[in-house]
Amino acid sequence: MGMRKSILKRDFPRIENTKHQILTPFVFAIFIYLFLLIFQPFGLSEIQYYKPLYILGFFIITLLVMLLTLVFAPKIFKIYFASDTWTVQKEIIFVLINILLIAVLNWFYNSTFGNDIVSQPNLLLFLLYTFAVGIIPVVFLIFFIENYLSKKNSEIAKELACKIISTKNIKKQSINIILENAKTFFFEDSKQLICICSEGNYCNLYYTENGKLKKKLVRSSLTNIENQLIIFENIKRCHRSYIVNFHNVEKITGNARSYNLHITNLDFTIPVSRNFPKSIIDKFSN
Repeated sequence: MGMRKSILKRDFPRIENTKHQILTPFVFAIFIYLFLLIFQPFGLSEIQYYKPLYILGFFIITLLVMLLTLVFAPKIFKIYFASDTWTVQKEIIFVLINILLIAVLNWFYNSTFGNDIVSQPNLLLFLLYTFAVGIIPVVFLIFFIENYLSKKNSEIAKELACKIISTKNIKKQSINIILENAKTFFFEDSKQLICICSEGNYCNLYYTENGKLKKKLVRSSLTNIENQLIIFENIKRCHRSYIVNFHNVEKITGNARSYNLHITNLDFTIPVSRNFPKSIIDKFSN
């Protein structure tokens, strides 16, 4: 049970690219259309005329449901669909909901428009058929994708981790951060700054002072601080919520969704956005 839970809680990449969000429903709907046309379950083999046209209704239902759940649902339920918290478990639940919605609407379509031309299985039987056809290959595919991407990103992370500490040789530079309330935050050595985490209209600064880890909540946007640190080649924004000093990176690990930076003295890891180019990480490497 523990192993099953750990697999379900693993990170999983959610489809965020608008082009892919639109393309995926079309591909899946075409697959459903061809499957129904070839195997003709649910009494479809009984239809004598306009069978491809009738099956087109299932294509349209599948397409509209998946467009709704992939494109519009994440805009409404932003917290649940947050990419940083998307897991294998959430992906499976998401797929099950899609299959359920598609099955119910397909049954309604079949029993309404096909009432006089095909035999009508009851809703429960229709749902069982649909899940039997769809759930096993889809869940298998989810686990396959998670395993493949985890291995791939882990290998890349190992390569980067072998190189990344070359920034320890940078020359000493001071940092003076001007906050939105006109106050300033000064570091005598840029190496003191570990990372900066966005907290709405505030930011948490993690830094060392006399060898001890400190945290300070300051009023400033992350973008404001990022613009002031742009001159420091070893300090970069690697995620929409984080700025990190690569000098303090101990190692990089990878999972199915992204990379994670392990930072000296921190008890949490920092995610690396998929939009953060690998070339920038390589810039800090030998």
